[in-house]
Amino acid sequence: MVAGRIERVTGVPARTLGSLGSTVVFDALKNGEIDVYVDYSGTLWANVLRRSTESADRASVLATVERELLDRYNLHVAAALGFENTYALAMRRAEAERLGIRRISDLGARARSLRVGGDYEIFQRPEWRAIERVYGLAFREARSMDPSLLYEALRAEQVDVITAFSTDGRIIVDDLVLLEDDRRAIPPYDALVLVSDRLARTRPEVLEALRGLSGTIDAQKMRQMNVAVDQKKGSPAAVAARFLDELRR
Repeated sequence: MVAGRIERVTGVPARTLGSLGSTVVFDALKNGEIDVYVDYSGTLWANVLRRSTESADRASVLATVERELLDRYNLHVAAALGFENTYALAMRRAEAERLGIRRISDLGARARSLRVGGDYEIFQRPEWRAIERVYGLAFREARSMDPSLLYEALRAEQVDVITAFSTDGRIIVDDLVLLEDDRRAIPPYDALVLVSDRLARTRPEVLEALRGLSGTIDAQKMRQMNVAVDQKKGSPAAVAARFLDELRR
């Protein structure tokens, strides 16, 4: 989407690079080795700015990240795309409704009889420790597994709750309920388009083109596009092109 937006609006050719981890890609942007990439406000808040993950207000995090990236690193936030891809807890809709669970705080009295599944990393992350501490959760069992197996385990009723990313298309496909983080234990994860200072100075038209992506993708739209790729086997390039076509109408 980012490359396509740049080329369509400015005519400047863009080359994409994949398989770069968050720390590597941030350093590459900071060092001028790449010009643009998308990161998440919560990742930048915790890993780059070293702030506490608890009770972080979405608007405040966004404003602070934008200001401090510019002040410390001369990096620009060109756009907040509009969606968060935050950590979340998900349940089968029928089970959540049967137990009357809509929020993470509703799990408190039920957790000791429930099994939670998560990827190999989540139970060691500060976000999970914050969830346990803020909500006082103690599950009957916590199972770590490959992320690709989490939704299958939930469908098969091998676990009752799973950790998920809020824009995963399988939330739609499996008709899952995302539990509200009503005590704000999980930091916000707004998707942000970051731009190097070199590009902002030498190609201001590119920066302006990217600003046009602000607020264009909500969480539901992102889930639908993920379904188009992950479930319907569309190519990311084709799905991105359709999005950009619709954006021009």
